[in-house]
Amino acid sequence: MFENNEKTKNILIITGLVILTLIIAYFMARYEVVRRAKREYLEGEKFLSFYKNPELKKQYYDEKLRKKEITQEEYEMLMEDNALKNAYVQYQTVIDLFTPPESKWVKLSRERLKEIEPLYNQWVESLKAEIEKASKEPIKK
Repeated sequence: MFENNEKTKNILIITGLVILTLIIAYFMARYEVVRRAKREYLEGEKFLSFYKNPELKKQYYDEKLRKKEITQEEYEMLMEDNALKNAYVQYQTVIDLFTPPESKWVKLSRERLKEIEPLYNQWVESLKAEIEKASKEPIKK
């Protein structure tokens, strides 16, 4: 009789520990997903601010170049890169990769996408027009 009670007690303790471990793992994973969503959203905000204020973009990358965090070649590439495209990608990443849970950052990213999607689509159309124009011109030797 005593052994049966001891076995039942051990089973209950082990079951409780397993359930507690699963709950902790769930909340740790949820916290990490929300933290990453916030990081990507803030990156999107940075790129959107670069799009709205190109001088801010120049200052940011000038500082990185000055601190030798990037090379001259990387600097030139980053300066030529489209900040609107990068913002769009960051917001889309939040929605695609960090849902569920439906965190504050996911909701904010959806709002930003609604705001910038027309501008992004215009940019894509202008690229298509450039490709069409370029494909009709003969190749220069």
